[in-house]
Amino acid sequence: MLRDKLRELSPTMTLLPRIEGIINKEEPTLEDILRVCSHDPKLLGRLTRRAGFSGSEQEFARDILFKKGLGFLKSLAIRSMNREIFEVPMPNSDLTPFLLKKRSVILARFLKHFSSDVGIGVDEAYLAGLLFNYGYVCFELMYDSLGSDALEFENNRSHYDMCTSELLAEFGFHKVVTEVIEDANKDFYQTRLPFVQALLRIANETLVNTEQTNGIIGRGETPDRLLLDATGLRARKIFSVLKDISRNYSV
Repeated sequence: MLRDKLRELSPTMTLLPRIEGIINKEEPTLEDILRVCSHDPKLLGRLTRRAGFSGSEQEFARDILFKKGLGFLKSLAIRSMNREIFEVPMPNSDLTPFLLKKRSVILARFLKHFSSDVGIGVDEAYLAGLLFNYGYVCFELMYDSLGSDALEFENNRSHYDMCTSELLAEFGFHKVVTEVIEDANKDFYQTRLPFVQALLRIANETLVNTEQTNGIIGRGETPDRLLLDATGLRARKIFSVLKDISRNYSV
């Protein structure tokens, strides 16, 4: 049920790993690009409009292959996915799709800033931050279908993280991304990428507190000492990056 709901909610979510597969090929072809986009004509239409392109599918594929590059297509797909994946009913909390999307995009850009420090690729860092809280969306999707028969969220966070991680892995997302999502609410000592988890948990908690109090990032806040020590960074550095990204937020 959740698999079908995610595919319906965001066709681009299953497209991204396919694009990554083409990028990793030694000599990608025009047919590769057409094949990866043709599984959803509506999606291809959205991508071409977002790129400001008005030609045919073949012309779009040639433009990607010979001019703009596959990185441009992946960037387009990520932006399209950002617009899709948070548009769900959220009747069980004060969160709104806009608020969760904003927090998630900020986390994505935040972890991307530290990608070289944590030793993961910039795209993997971005997607891990973007989907860090996605277990909650999967809970709301299940609640939309099952109502009160769905496992409640607060005491089953790791269950929804695991469901999300398994489906992302099935769609073809990078192992780094799926591991970060699966470990998002585990005991810190059980996580596989503690540096990444520490950064995301500090940033996420700071953003949640800021949303709830309408406060200023870093003012009067002290990150969890265990998490801060795991990063090896000063709190001032973390808050400075988070503040800059939040100040300049736009989708």
